[in-house]
Amino acid sequence: MKQAPVLWLLGVLLLTSALAAAPSTPAQTGRFRAVILSDFNGPYGSTSYPAPLARVMTRTLNEWQPDLFLSAGDVIAAQKRSLTDMNVRAMWRAFDQQVAGPLRRADIPFAFAVGNHDGSSARAGGQFSFARDRQLLARYWNTPGKAPPLDFVDRSRFPFAFTFTFGGMFFAVVDASSHDLQDRTWLEMQLASSAAQAAPMRMVIGHLPLYAVGMGRAGSGNVLAGAESLRAMLERYRVHTYVSGHHAAYYPARRGGLNLLATGGIGARDLLGFPGTARSTVTVADFDVRAGIIRLSTFDVETGRRIDEDTLPARLGSGSTEIERVRKLR
Repeated sequence: MKQAPVLWLLGVLLLTSALAAAPSTPAQTGRFRAVILSDFNGPYGSTSYPAPLARVMTRTLNEWQPDLFLSAGDVIAAQKRSLTDMNVRAMWRAFDQQVAGPLRRADIPFAFAVGNHDGSSARAGGQFSFARDRQLLARYWNTPGKAPPLDFVDRSRFPFAFTFTFGGMFFAVVDASSHDLQDRTWLEMQLASSAAQAAPMRMVIGHLPLYAVGMGRAGSGNVLAGAESLRAMLERYRVHTYVSGHHAAYYPARRGGLNLLATGGIGARDLLGFPGTARSTVTVADFDVRAGIIRLSTFDVETGRRIDEDTLPARLGSGSTEIERVRKLR
């Protein structure tokens, strides 16, 4: 009979030990890891990807093991009128087989912005110029089982724009797949919401950047229109970082009170004004939401070596488009 209290106490100790050993979640700690990769599509219509993508996926799944995968767009290679519906559907199948599917099976949510090659929002005569691409993009992401398992706040515009929380952080994904940001009023409403303002950090993800970082991409059409006004709005709602793609040039920067992360990609461009600086990159970002810091570890996908941010130009652009390099986002 005396064994019962002993067994009970042993059970309590084992349970306590198990709970102590259980891994903490991002929601509990406010800390999590994301792999960030944009602009990894191949040539128009391609159902295969550049060779470095497979290496990135291998390191993602086996080495980095992130809690989240973020992309600022261009995951397939559409935006060409001669492509058929069959061509575009085949590209989405290839994306699912080589990227989205492996991440799903590893329980790593894939959060994405729409790129111009995925489903451009460019318009002509009041109509979307690439409406077919947008329809097939929406069909893919709305197929049962394909939407990422995110804690959505607003998914009424999914997959073109949506908001979600992760690890206590508020994310707003916008349709910046052309120079004219879609639904800016919706974005402002999301950032003003109680969910956004209650979060310690806010991030906005869109395809086109506010300011040019890549050689040959400084002209209109390759950056968002009204960048200074948009930056002022993001600062007003205390957005921590705007993440972009399109220029295929890695550059972590700041202008005013806003961090700017140009994510690079596979198939690189020189940094604006600096010939010979092209490198295909992938970034591993470690978030500390409570401290308001994102630590970046960015790798050259060809060599596998980490990039030292001090080797990047101290500034890009000039005047109202000048941005200043940073080592981490805070």
